[in-house]
Amino acid sequence: MVQPIPEWWCKAVVKVIETYDSRFIGWTPQAYQRWHADTFGCIKGEAYPALIDALSAPGITGNETTAFPGQKAAYEFLFTFQHPQSGNRKLMYGKIALTTDAVRVLVLSAHTAERSTL
Repeated sequence: MVQPIPEWWCKAVVKVIETYDSRFIGWTPQAYQRWHADTFGCIKGEAYPALIDALSAPGITGNETTAFPGQKAAYEFLFTFQHPQSGNRKLMYGKIALTTDAVRVLVLSAHTAERSTL
């Protein structure tokens, strides 16, 4: 059931993503492969402004998903991505896990949304 994502989680994730540092931001191979394909070749760093904007929005909603060992919490949510070259906007699905130490994130999904709601 969609509900507001906790502000503490959003702030912690945004803080990590704002570093643009691959030592702290991981992607599963499948997440990056699908991101790259669905955005017609965009690199990981091109996802970060859209993720930061979405997670900084007051009252962003989503669903808590299964966190695995070493993860504090994981959430899925929808966000909007504007392609840097074409300017086209599309609705995207994201899923990110925050590690228990709250200094790393793992992007589990970042691809075109299959529907307009979670």
